[in-house]
Amino acid sequence: MQISGHGRADHLATLLLGTQEGAPAGANRRPSSDGRQDRVQISQQAKEIQRIKALADQPDPAREARIEQISRAVDAGTYNVTGRKVGDAIIRHALTEAAL
Repeated sequence: MQISGHGRADHLATLLLGTQEGAPAGANRRPSSDGRQDRVQISQQAKEIQRIKALADQPDPAREARIEQISRAVDAGTYNVTGRKVGDAIIRHALTEAAL
């Protein structure tokens, strides 16, 4: 399937972004004639998502200790889990993913 007559992916970028081959990024940008500048506003919801993501990315010593404990039990062959617990975890994960 060809999107353009040339069949090149960079041609689509040229059409969409207005860049020319060989031109450095931003070379076609001109300052606004009225002196205004573009601004970006981030919503409160987006800021909250960023904050939560930063918290989630932080290491959790208690979780790491639990993972190490489970890993040792699996290696020793002493880790036992019921099918019900696995099923509950799968459902909980699916519901969490659906909510996000």
